[in-house]
Amino acid sequence: MHVGCSEYTIIPARYAYLLRTDITDSQAAVLEPFGVAHQALEEIEPKEETVLIIGCGPVGLLATGIAKAMGAAKIIVTDIIKSKLETAKLMGATVVVDGTQQNLKEIVMNETNGDGVGRIVDASGVPSVVNSCFSMLRKGGKVVLIGLLKAPLHVENPLENIVFKSITLKTVHGRKIFHSWEESERLVHEKRVNIDLLISHDIAMSKFEEAFKILMSGEGCKILLSPGE
Repeated sequence: MHVGCSEYTIIPARYAYLLRTDITDSQAAVLEPFGVAHQALEEIEPKEETVLIIGCGPVGLLATGIAKAMGAAKIIVTDIIKSKLETAKLMGATVVVDGTQQNLKEIVMNETNGDGVGRIVDASGVPSVVNSCFSMLRKGGKVVLIGLLKAPLHVENPLENIVFKSITLKTVHGRKIFHSWEESERLVHEKRVNIDLLISHDIAMSKFEEAFKILMSGEGCKILLSPGE
């Protein structure tokens, strides 16, 4: 069986993407989550908008960099891990919010003169956070869900926060073949998004157990496994 954590993998040729530039192997390995974030941002059109990004995992951090590259006017990012918020600043966040110590809605409203943000990207998958995010969206705003929700959504005040706001709700699963790959590679090659900031570890595949321990501890961000080592 040929699976992800193997030195060689067999896939249908029609799904293989041939790199067009000289980006590094490590950068190429991150194009998969990059493409997810890129498709999400394309769906909600962040140019000249205030964007709220919830969650600073690899996809949320990539979304931060992509939002900046696409011309977002202001980028508010929230998470509960300080080190990830620091990385978010490096990726282009204008305002970072520590969810364990700060009131996200209060900060959002202060930063938008009480209007709410025009765009929201949820990359957390935390139902309680998603449930409350609609109250921070301005009228006519757009929301895209990337995080993997594992519980029902329950929106408080659905008339006020959903129906009367004329919102647009998008979801994303994967990438567009091959548009997402081409645009993602272009942004990396042009150095408009620095994905090297996300690669916290590069570990030999033979030490995969160590890599997964780091992942589950929350100490890593994007961990690469190098085959042949």
